[in-house]
Amino acid sequence: MSATVHSALPDPLTQAADAVLREAGVRHVAHGDGDPVRAAELAAADDDAVALIGPFRSRDVAEAAAATAPAGLLLLAPVATWAGITRDDEPGCDDDPADHRGTVLRMVARDTEVARRLAAYAREHGPAWIVAGSGEYGTQLDGQLRLVGLPRAMDPGEAMFALLAGVADEPGMERARETDLPVIAFDGVQGLDLGAGRDVHVALPFAEDPTHGIEAARAARLVADALAAGATTRAGVIDACRAAGPFDEHGDPIDPAVWLWRADDAWRLSPAHAI
Repeated sequence: MSATVHSALPDPLTQAADAVLREAGVRHVAHGDGDPVRAAELAAADDDAVALIGPFRSRDVAEAAAATAPAGLLLLAPVATWAGITRDDEPGCDDDPADHRGTVLRMVARDTEVARRLAAYAREHGPAWIVAGSGEYGTQLDGQLRLVGLPRAMDPGEAMFALLAGVADEPGMERARETDLPVIAFDGVQGLDLGAGRDVHVALPFAEDPTHGIEAARAARLVADALAAGATTRAGVIDACRAAGPFDEHGDPIDPAVWLWRADDAWRLSPAHAI
C-alpha cells in the first residue's frame, strides 16, 4: 500500500503537518481550507489515503466526517473543541453531532473537559459569577458548566472571579462590565470590552503555540508512526493512532492540556499555568 495523508487546513497548520510527513516519507495531499467537505470527499475516494488531518473548525469537521466515516478513513481534528465532534451525550451535542463511527480522533480538549477543569479550579479557589451569552455557544457552555458542577455565586459580591462563557458579541456578555472581578473566560470571548486594567485569563486547550501548528504536527506524527510500525489498512491506522494518543473510546484525548492564558487589554495572550 502506498500510503497517502490528506489535509484540509489553513496554511500554517498545513506547513506544520507537511514537514512531519515529508520527513517520514509519507505522501501528503494538501487541499487547504477553502472547501473542507470536498477535501474530505476526495480523501475518502483515494484508495491510498489512510487519514485526513483537519478541517480546522468544529462544524466543518462534523460535515467532513459524513464523507470520511462511511469510508472508514481516519479524521484527525487538530483544534475542534465542540463536544459534538466525538460525543452525543453532552450539552450542545443535540444539534446534529458528527456521525463519526469511531473514525474521528480529536487532538485537544473538548469544551466539556475545559469546563471540568474550570469547575475543579473554582472548587479550590472559590465560586464563580457566571456571565453566559444567550446565544447558541453561551447556552452550550453554561449547560456544560452545570453538568460538571461548577460552584456558582448568586451575585458578584459572593464570587472570587467572573467566568465568561460565550463569544464577544452574544447578548448577555455585556454583563461582564458590571463588576471588576478578575475574569476567566472560555475561548471566543476575545475582543469583548472589559475595561482597561482587568485581570483577565482565557482557558485554552493547549499549552503553547496559539497558531495550533503543534497540534497539526502531532496529528501527522501519529499517522507517520502508525505507518512506520506496520499499519497497512485504514482500520489498522485508526487502532494504532488511538492507542498511541492515547484517546478514549469516544476519540477524545486522555488527560489533555488545559491552560490559563493571561490576556492584556488588547487581548494579546501569554501562557500562565495549567489547570
